[in-house]
Amino acid sequence: MSATVSSSTNVPASVTPAGHTASAPVIEFTPFVVEGQRAVHGNAFPLALKLAEGNKQASLPAVKERIQELAHDGTIRSLLNQHGVIFFRGLPLKTAADLSFLVDAFGFREEHQEIGLSGARSSVTKYIKTASELPGTVSMHFHNEYARTNHFPEIVFFFSERVPEQGGQTPLLSSVELYDRLQQELPEFVRDLEEKGIIGRQYYPSKHDPEAAAVGYNWQDSYGFDIQEGDSIEVQHAKVEALLARDVQATAEWQPDAYGDRLHVVQKVPAIRTIRSSGRRSFFNGLSGVYGNAKRAGSLLPPHKVQNGPGYKLPSSYGDGSPIPDAYHERLIEIQDEIGFLVPWQEGDVAVVNNYTVQHSRTTFVGDRSVLVSLWDDIDDFVRE
Repeated sequence: MSATVSSSTNVPASVTPAGHTASAPVIEFTPFVVEGQRAVHGNAFPLALKLAEGNKQASLPAVKERIQELAHDGTIRSLLNQHGVIFFRGLPLKTAADLSFLVDAFGFREEHQEIGLSGARSSVTKYIKTASELPGTVSMHFHNEYARTNHFPEIVFFFSERVPEQGGQTPLLSSVELYDRLQQELPEFVRDLEEKGIIGRQYYPSKHDPEAAAVGYNWQDSYGFDIQEGDSIEVQHAKVEALLARDVQATAEWQPDAYGDRLHVVQKVPAIRTIRSSGRRSFFNGLSGVYGNAKRAGSLLPPHKVQNGPGYKLPSSYGDGSPIPDAYHERLIEIQDEIGFLVPWQEGDVAVVNNYTVQHSRTTFVGDRSVLVSLWDDIDDFVRE
């Protein structure tokens, strides 16, 4: 099921286009081993690739053309389905503009529209955004991007623009391996999640609430795309409710206050999903982040107000409304830490992540760190349940 990478692990000898001959000049990518690399169902996790020895001076346009070929013949999609992550090192990338130039070469269907952002994130250039603007003193728990909703990207690019003095890794884990481990150790937890699903609740202040700036998001910016200047508060509410129902399959609970009401977004989602291309099960959710953040904030108990800080951390429950035992959350976080792979960032590294089968997090750091993201929709490889 899983182990460290060995000679028996499924790793391609090289990545070259079909039909090329030895005499034809071609850019090749060769696999390499990175510390902590794992094997999941016999496949390297992540698949780490670098330019072949004779291609190290290749230009960015040449690399882009090469990746376009690999996308066109299905190699990129196949590798992502098989390995979960393609980790590139040594590409001629230095800036966000370089990454913006490269990402559409992968041939993914369309850029993902973020709905319901619940953390500061800024656009840098076309396709590219900051990953997170939380200070380095704050770590993140494992999650699949936007898995708390029914509107999530399939592909996430992570690009290491600047590496801090200390820390700042982006841990990754296979949510297929995570499902396997939980099925072994906590079968009753898996059974309850599969049978009931989960209900998630997310708090959003009004942008007029003094707490909004400290929290880093508000319901008008996260869901108010259709709001026009001059709309009454009732019209604003109605437009947000319509967007939630149409695009996220969620409902709104308004909590009256003096600033235009707080919003609780209530979303019932599966916690475990089936991958169409493989038939495997993926532990696809953000349960550990919801619980871990609430524990850190001292808000596990009602009314779930953050202690010594702004906002609320609302709990997730089983889909029937019953609480999820803390012991399950605690063991979930322990297993995630056991099977996580710490991406050893160097400047210019890129990790192309299949969000359907891979969770990510972030460690604390000291110094100047910049990791950028690009989010994409593609083939929709989940069986819709």
